[in-house]
Amino acid sequence: MFTARPFYPRFQARGLLPLFRLGAAMGAITTLVICLGLYATEATAMGLTVTPHTEACRTTASSAPPLAPMPAEANQRIPESEVVAGQQDVAWAWLGSPTRRYPHGALGSPVHAGSVHALVKSRAGGWEMIELVLPLNRVYEDRVPRIVDLDRDGSEEIVLIEADALRGASLVVLGIDHTANVPRLVVRARGPFAGSTFRWLNPVGVADFDGDGQLDLASVVTPHIGGVLQLLHYRPPTLVPFARAMDVSNHRMGALEQRLGVIVQQLGHRPTIVVPDMTRRALHALRWDAPGQWTELADLMPLPGLVERLIPMPQGACATLADGRSLQVKLSQ
Repeated sequence: MFTARPFYPRFQARGLLPLFRLGAAMGAITTLVICLGLYATEATAMGLTVTPHTEACRTTASSAPPLAPMPAEANQRIPESEVVAGQQDVAWAWLGSPTRRYPHGALGSPVHAGSVHALVKSRAGGWEMIELVLPLNRVYEDRVPRIVDLDRDGSEEIVLIEADALRGASLVVLGIDHTANVPRLVVRARGPFAGSTFRWLNPVGVADFDGDGQLDLASVVTPHIGGVLQLLHYRPPTLVPFARAMDVSNHRMGALEQRLGVIVQQLGHRPTIVVPDMTRRALHALRWDAPGQWTELADLMPLPGLVERLIPMPQGACATLADGRSLQVKLSQ
């Protein structure tokens, strides 16, 4: 088996990772390598290894039984969206009230959600259906509610992409308010807006990226026109950005698939984000290290095609290419 070790240099920068020019050059180099047929059966780049995967990439289903049966109302969710199960006090969450009032086709359709719905546990111990309806100048430009206990207080939050008619998309965290007689969904925290109409962002995931013991959020702002990876502290009522890296993309314009970035947790290290560059023909492996700087853990890793999806695997990811091939991506210790 032949092992190819790319010749581009390892790169570190403080605060902002200026990889855009490097990424553009690497896209051209990657294309040349593929066209010449030089892509090896296995390619290694300073800790990042890519090998052919014999099976199609599949998500791992949760082994935990649902907290409650999925309500019939969830079948009225917006087209091509997911009903997501929680593990603590949010049994199910889904997006509803389809609307065309914000006709942006980032996800392939101008139809977006005007409301979010959830089946949650009340203080009395029963299950109650609650919803949050947006004003007419807002939509949820999303297809997948993300349920996570961000502050680890035993009550789960819902993370969504909310878009404003004038300011574009922002990351929003919803929580359950029990101060009234019945539970209700409220906005706990919001991140910065993407800037203007039809500017979008796509979440990567949640982890303790800076090692302070608190969960943070990661997303890619404007993944189609100069993507910027952004790390945010959860500081209600605000999501506070604290790190940015350029030349990344975790979405193809018009695609329904939103999973194009993974978080790899290795023992004794901070989490690593594996995400494509802007060409989607190469992968970054990025870690936010003390005292506040990005570390590129691997050389920009060229791929033998456009990557369409990244699914978490132990110590890495399973990558699906546009031509249907699957690759195993592993980050070494």
